[in-house]
Amino acid sequence: MALNLKHLRYVVALARHRHFGRAAAECGITQSALSQAIRQLESDLNTLIIDRHNQGFEGFTPQGAMVLAFARRTLDHHEHLVQDIMSAGDELSGHIRLGVIPVATPGISIITTAFNRLFPDVSVSVTSLNFTDLKSGLENFDLDLGINYLDHGASAGLRPYFLYDESYFLIAPADHPIAQRKFVTWTEAGRLPLCMLTPDMQNRRILDRVFSSVGVTPRTVLETNCALALCSHVRPGHWFAVVPNSFFMMVGDWSQTRAVPLIEPRITNTIGMMVLEREPQPPAVRAFIEVAEDIRMASELMRYAPAHLKPERGDQETGATTDTPIMQSRVTSPAS
Repeated sequence: MALNLKHLRYVVALARHRHFGRAAAECGITQSALSQAIRQLESDLNTLIIDRHNQGFEGFTPQGAMVLAFARRTLDHHEHLVQDIMSAGDELSGHIRLGVIPVATPGISIITTAFNRLFPDVSVSVTSLNFTDLKSGLENFDLDLGINYLDHGASAGLRPYFLYDESYFLIAPADHPIAQRKFVTWTEAGRLPLCMLTPDMQNRRILDRVFSSVGVTPRTVLETNCALALCSHVRPGHWFAVVPNSFFMMVGDWSQTRAVPLIEPRITNTIGMMVLEREPQPPAVRAFIEVAEDIRMASELMRYAPAHLKPERGDQETGATTDTPIMQSRVTSPAS
């Protein structure tokens, strides 16, 4: 019995969407054709793969879960084989699927731009995901690389690569007195009317823990699960927000706002890449890792910071001297 790659793709699509109609739409076939193909696969394997209720998808049977795992591995190996063949010549080609947590999405263009300049024949797709979906995407071979908090999202089977330490700033209206300060404490920031990301997002949970550690409940006046929406609110110079240094790329020309470093405590969290532990890595993935590791991300992000945060010496990310206590955690990447 020969398994059809198309049938395996149908199984994976059905696992992704958990709905026959949506899976069929992704695969470019009718729902009846998808259902017929799954039944043919069940007949070939002489076992039920799908639990059905009124012909709808209910889940995978235990045997179906085994078929799904096999399908994911097989399609991943097939994709790698295709990339290896395509890259056998002088020029690297193929496709990379990148999952990124929302707060890191502004800075990802630094890496993808550098990568495209070196490898223009490799296309890249970037999807904004929370850590749970990002981890699942890597483990299920739906993603090639993930970018996440390494301090808060380490996982067995995923290899980490350090990119930069995320530091935090208060974005304030330029005409507000607090905007003229050299530093602002977390306690002071928590008493201002803040735009914040929603509580289900890791960045918000990190900020809430910091505010809690100084005995303050942040005064939230606007919440959003979109980094772009948050930045679009603070840019006109009316709202306040606590943002990481990666947001410097989106806040704007700083004519209406001013960024002030947050202290007491000074917090950093590590942003990095994660890939599945496997050797060899696909050529395009390996090349992307090498490009990312050659970039000084902290310095690149500071290019988009306001002028008053760009010191001649001292801390490269915040412009602060080193006499302020720093709460910091970093995951060091193993040798690739």
